[in-house]
Amino acid sequence: MRKALAIDLDGTLLSTNTFRDYLSYCGSAALHSFKFGICLSILWWVMLRKLRFVSHSYMKEKLLERTAAFMTRKGHLDNFVENEMTYLNVRVQQLMEPYRNRGHLLILATAAPAFYAHPIAEFLHIDLCCGTLLPSEVVIGKWQECVGQYKVEALQRLLQVHKAELDVVITDHSDDLPLLNFNTAGRNIVVGADSRSLAAIRKGCSSEWEQI
Repeated sequence: MRKALAIDLDGTLLSTNTFRDYLSYCGSAALHSFKFGICLSILWWVMLRKLRFVSHSYMKEKLLERTAAFMTRKGHLDNFVENEMTYLNVRVQQLMEPYRNRGHLLILATAAPAFYAHPIAEFLHIDLCCGTLLPSEVVIGKWQECVGQYKVEALQRLLQVHKAELDVVITDHSDDLPLLNFNTAGRNIVVGADSRSLAAIRKGCSSEWEQI
């Protein structure tokens, strides 16, 4: 059975928060296209989140509903992906290369929206991607971010389809504790984690892991 490597996106493969960058790019592009309703939507939902009136997940759902169609037109998505490559963590990319050379299936496993995570994966020659679907791509009322156990389940489905087994996980965040605990027999690598995430991983990770 082919072995697989799963790598996180935000803060791991790219040293940035891609959804924050997405909203910034989208807002700027909408302003230049005189799509003021999109700009106002971004400002409104971000303000509600800053004031803790809504969860990050709910804000994300509503903003994806409002912005995704606009961002897939007129080359916006291609430009955004190209801009995000300035944040590529070369050190982390180099961690993947020996596994690529050994024939591992490389999977970008991220909470970022799949509609822009897939092009990022393709740009970096990563085989597969599982990310957060758009609200329009799921049954009404069933939308979920691809985080925690949901990410594990999405990854499991990909592994089953491609007849692969998880061998390596690379992440920077304690949000991926379920994934680290799922990878009981392989190598778990934590890169660039802040002190809060490290403390949570030390406390909650039942699998072997290493900090690089």
